[in-house]
Amino acid sequence: MLSPTLFLPYLLLALVVTAVAARRAKTPARKRWITIGLLAFFFAFAHVDDILGGIQHKWLCREEAGFFVYKSVKLPPELYDANGKPRFMTDRGPNKQMLAPYLDFRTKVIRDHANLFLKIDKHIFQVVSRDPETILGEIVSFSAWPSEFIPSFSHVGAYGCLNTPEELRLWHEWESRLFALK
Repeated sequence: MLSPTLFLPYLLLALVVTAVAARRAKTPARKRWITIGLLAFFFAFAHVDDILGGIQHKWLCREEAGFFVYKSVKLPPELYDANGKPRFMTDRGPNKQMLAPYLDFRTKVIRDHANLFLKIDKHIFQVVSRDPETILGEIVSFSAWPSEFIPSFSHVGAYGCLNTPEELRLWHEWESRLFALK
């Protein structure tokens, strides 16, 4: 979306050009089509960053986002019960306090990762072993933010790559592979 300092002069120019073009049209039908066409063109031009940014966000999600396991976690036997079931796993994922001596859970957000058209943030969630410090697995996602000036024409809030009902299943599969659960 155009910045607030450019939007009002742009809107005024669009209305003047549309009015002049419609006045020069010879028939009422032609005036109507010229007016509709020019207003649609100027509206689309003002939102070209949203359109191209949305395409860029989908491409980043398809090419770079995902759940990655580089190496399974090796944890001491005291974190498992007699049947071999992990005591550190809860229904909401791993207990980070119980795993703190062995693993570090890091979250990183890179603001304006691809600042060509739309504000796109890169989110990285990593599980890192403490000794030696090695990245064992990570989840990469991207959030696209709406235009700054008129967000009501655009998206209501940021939307990410994994906003589907399948996301919870992907998290569980990732945790199963990362912690070598059966």
